[in-house]
Amino acid sequence: MNRTPIPIPFTRRLAHWQSKVMPSVLFFCLCIAIAVLWKQNLSLPSLVGQVDIRRLDIRTTTSGTITNLAVQLFQKVKAGDIIAKVNPSDPMTALGGSTDLVMAKKELLQLLSLSSASSEFDIQRNLLDKERLRTEFLQQKVNLASAEIRLQNLENEYERAKGLIKQQLLSESQFDLAEKNFLSSQAEVNERKLFIKDLAATIETIEGLIQSSQEIETVKMEIDRNSLARSIARMEQEWVIRAPSDGIITGIQKRQGEMIGSSDSVVTLTENASNKVVAYVPQGLDIPLSIGQAVTIRSRSQRLQQARAVVVRMGESFEIMPDMISQLQLHRLGGLGIPILIEVPDSFACKPGEMVNIIMDSPHE
Repeated sequence: MNRTPIPIPFTRRLAHWQSKVMPSVLFFCLCIAIAVLWKQNLSLPSLVGQVDIRRLDIRTTTSGTITNLAVQLFQKVKAGDIIAKVNPSDPMTALGGSTDLVMAKKELLQLLSLSSASSEFDIQRNLLDKERLRTEFLQQKVNLASAEIRLQNLENEYERAKGLIKQQLLSESQFDLAEKNFLSSQAEVNERKLFIKDLAATIETIEGLIQSSQEIETVKMEIDRNSLARSIARMEQEWVIRAPSDGIITGIQKRQGEMIGSSDSVVTLTENASNKVVAYVPQGLDIPLSIGQAVTIRSRSQRLQQARAVVVRMGESFEIMPDMISQLQLHRLGGLGIPILIEVPDSFACKPGEMVNIIMDSPHE
């Protein structure tokens, strides 16, 4: 008798595999997927950080009255946009160190407007004018030397500030002040040089008039009277306050028509983008960190996103943690921690002040 087993059809074998083996395989794959998703999206963070908020108090350099407030609360502005216009209470005070220069220009304009006949009296007056201009010329040379020394000092401070701002050892406001002082002093030196050149040309022309006994009405000076007149008229113009960077107006301290003192804050500007995250390593938490170490930044919003970031700065002492970070990380207020600064890529879309999770790499990764 033939005892060959009856062959099992392929469909029966497939049905047996689907009913007996497939559930175990699917269960195993599901466990692996859950573990991977948990590690990537739901694992507890090592630290909690906050996207750095950069707020700028826009101040005025002179006292006066706000004649036009051009922004509203939560309005977006770009660098260079007009924030407000101020009518200074004392234009001379607002001009500062350039007051004597403007007054000298005004005196020169008055001299150029004089005219007389070719008489002995006019010749004597020309002699007096020449001596007066020569005295003014020497005085301006002394002032130029002082301004050049001051410019050299401010340039050294500005170069030092550029190095410190790159190392993030200097605040933006202090760097802006150093840059503003340097540019203002540079403009003052250039303007003094031009004015001294104009004075020299004026003196030379008057000397020629005295020698030739010509009428002063024939004086042809290579001086732009309109430019000089505009320099004097600037004293009566409104001082304009402009936005130093892109951002959003998050506070208004002074309104249109209000009096404002020198260095008073007009509005608060909050920059609308930041690529820095501030976090704290709590006291007692042993987390090895070093500058240049890579970490993972993960958002806490429903739209989950994460990116690789780098630790760029670390503090040297314990500081009191901000309330929100302390509450989320230690579940209490008033915790101590060492501050760290993390730089995130621009592709990581986050808003200033947003809370994020920070995951440290495992030692074996």
